[in-house]
Amino acid sequence: MKKLTLIILTIIVTTTVGSGKNLSQNEKGKLSNDTLFFRNSFQFNIAGLGFKRYGIAYEYRLTPRHALFVQVGGSIPLISEETEYGIGIHYKYYLQPVRDTKFLWLFKSAYRNTFVDLNVRYMNLDGIHSDAQFLYSSYFIGAGIGQTYVWKSGFTISYWAGYGPPIGADYKWENNVPEDGDSWARTYKNSSGLDFGLSLSYSF
Repeated sequence: MKKLTLIILTIIVTTTVGSGKNLSQNEKGKLSNDTLFFRNSFQFNIAGLGFKRYGIAYEYRLTPRHALFVQVGGSIPLISEETEYGIGIHYKYYLQPVRDTKFLWLFKSAYRNTFVDLNVRYMNLDGIHSDAQFLYSSYFIGAGIGQTYVWKSGFTISYWAGYGPPIGADYKWENNVPEDGDSWARTYKNSSGLDFGLSLSYSF
């Protein structure tokens, strides 16, 4: 949980307004014709690597403001002792972009987009706690907020954080139950709804 908290705090801290220039009225009028805002992208979520998890995604840009985002992921085979898989379908609404921004105040990008996110997710986990195995599966309906930095070369960086309460959660110990089993199960169910990411992607 401590590692999870640190990652979430890192994402929140780096989600800064930063410097940039608002679009002029003329630029706003050209927004719908700018191919930079119609780019689809393949994304690799690196936020879970510290937990031996991976995530890959595809974002389909419907309009400059609307996008569909599908992500699949789970435990990394041969590395993680646990077995996990999951899928999420997200709807993103992008706010007015800001141009000439800097990522981490150092790397200049063409635009920065802030977005809000509504999603439906599912996960299935064969996990381990205190040498005891457990099975857990649940659906989630959640919301989040994040930002995407866009470079004209096609490279983008996105980060987001959100939450969706577990729906129809099923938690079951396979063999023995550890001393803190009940409290662990309750805590895990509540925290499993956290949704966060830091993705590197190529847009085209």
